[in-house]
Amino acid sequence: MWFWTMKPARFASALLLLSVSAALAQPPGVVIPDWALPDSPAHKQVAPPPDFHRAPVTLGKSIGIFENQTDVGAALVRGDASYDPADKSYVITSAGYNICYTRDEFRYLWKKMSGDVSLAATIGFPDPNGFGDRKAALVIRQSLDDDSVEALVAQHGAGMVHLARRETANTRIKDMEYRVGSRGGLPGGATPDSLVTLHAGRIGIEKKGDSYQLYVSWQGEPLHAEGAPVTVHISSPFYVGIGFTSHQPATLSSAKLSNVVLENRAGAVQ
Repeated sequence: MWFWTMKPARFASALLLLSVSAALAQPPGVVIPDWALPDSPAHKQVAPPPDFHRAPVTLGKSIGIFENQTDVGAALVRGDASYDPADKSYVITSAGYNICYTRDEFRYLWKKMSGDVSLAATIGFPDPNGFGDRKAALVIRQSLDDDSVEALVAQHGAGMVHLARRETANTRIKDMEYRVGSRGGLPGGATPDSLVTLHAGRIGIEKKGDSYQLYVSWQGEPLHAEGAPVTVHISSPFYVGIGFTSHQPATLSSAKLSNVVLENRAGAVQ
């Protein structure tokens, strides 16, 4: 088993090559900024201009255990979400260029909370061949602004799991990335993402004061802490919830987050 814990340089993966034509397609009447286009053999994604922001679009509509939902960063195509009480699952559909850099674009289902928090979900992607860098995330953030201070854990379509934080508004996200796989994985083994053969079954985040810890179940074992926690100060009250971005500025995709557990205390990630 091969375990990568260092943040690598970005290269185009096999999954990215399969998806680049869809990523570059621009719907009629929609203008995609060049910086928002994802990495491809012909293009390198870069950070947004420091003064570029879009106001959040909040629906005023509760869903499941969450009191509202917002298109953070107002992606060029409006997102959607549905809830199935039978398995406490949410299907989140969103466009959006990323949850990264100095600002985010994603559909966010949230509630306001204070104190310590435990949040966990089982992640699935209805389209198994979708864009490799799409992200289903468990997010704790100070505000609904696109550049908010936040801490989050996310599972990527290509299998990477990470713990990320933005320590100050309008600054670049920092993260710790985890990939589990084998050098006998995809042909060539040219990039870290191409070597991923094991996708996490379930992820979680715990907020304990200003400390945020990633939890992972790789193969059905109980959720356990993965790596070291990070420190971010987020004042009460704050927003807690689940979200998804397609990592394609104007292309909708979906993630399913099942058996969502949210407790207003630490030590309850399960």
